Amino acid sequence: MEAIEQAIRNAFAKADVSNPAVRQKIYESAWTAHERSLTANGALDEAEREERRERLKAAITRIEGEARNPSRGAPEPVVERREPSISPEPAQRRQAASGRVEPSMDASLDSDLGPTDNNRADNYRPAYNQPRVKKTREHQKARGLTKFIIIFTILLVAIGLLWLVASGLINSKPSGSTPPASSGGPAVGSHEPMKEGQLSADGSWISIFDPADMTRVSMAGRATASVAGDNVQKFVRIKSPGENDDITFQVGQGVLQQLAGKHAIFDIIAKAEDGSATQMAVSCDFGTLGDCGRKRYDVTDASNEYLFELQFPEGKKPAAGGFIKINSDIARTGKAIDVFSIRVLVSN
Repeated sequence: MEAIEQAIRNAFAKADVSNPAVRQKIYESAWTAHERSLTANGALDEAEREERRERLKAAITRIEGEARNPSRGAPEPVVERREPSISPEPAQRRQAASGRVEPSMDASLDSDLGPTDNNRADNYRPAYNQPRVKKTREHQKARGLTKFIIIFTILLVAIGLLWLVASGLINSKPSGSTPPASSGGPAVGSHEPMKEGQLSADGSWISIFDPADMTRVSMAGRATASVAGDNVQKFVRIKSPGENDDITFQVGQGVLQQLAGKHAIFDIIAKAEDGSATQMAVSCDFGTLGDCGRKRYDVTDASNEYLFELQFPEGKKPAAGGFIKINSDIARTGKAIDVFSIRVLVSN
């Protein structure tokens, strides 16, 4: 801004600034050059551009006040080392003699000025002195844009709610309800999540974890777990920064007693954090009843059911409770998973 202000003062030094029309034309040229500079600078956002316009307006107001009241004294122009600013020769003659063009805000102002024409100069008004009609039109455009943004936001919210209903995040069924029956189940030991509807209708679901009870959740290392969601549905957001940063969900001894000697299907209802996908690792240890090994699942940002099957040995009773461990991000990029519930179905 100091450069363009200096350019205005240098232009004053070359012109008859006692004529208001000449001063107006210089201001107009400075404003045009400044707008071109703002347009070319893609790094600035609209707020920064508007702030620079206001600073230029303030500089024009200050210079105009000095021109109208010379007795107040204006600061001496600073002579810059750039050739176009100190040479008395016209810009075209200097370019022809040197064979190169030196950038100068003064040259930009001179080229915009052209022949001094009082009729053209009288048409210029600085931005702070433009008619109120233009500002009214701008306000009307701003109000119209605001209405459009509000309507567009409402449409996005409505589409988002429809997507939540379609994806199953908002479900009218009770959380403990059994998915629809299907004749075939997945192969034992499958590492891929089964689709809803492939589970047998025999038996009933037993809840292992619900976000309403965080006493069954513990973290290792730098792992974190926090309850989030709304009144419709809550979930626990888990994050595993490292390979050994697991989140543990306790399985009560009473649950294991119901599973002893039976075939069971475990169901983890989860999704990746919005806008991302990850790969989670699941392992479990049920003490005397064995374990499930280590399984991997590709988790997207749509709610899904990630299941695995176990045949518990007969003739054994659990001596204590067990646990299910989840690592939310095998790639160790810090991605999170939202767990809505963990349950088990006794299929025989």
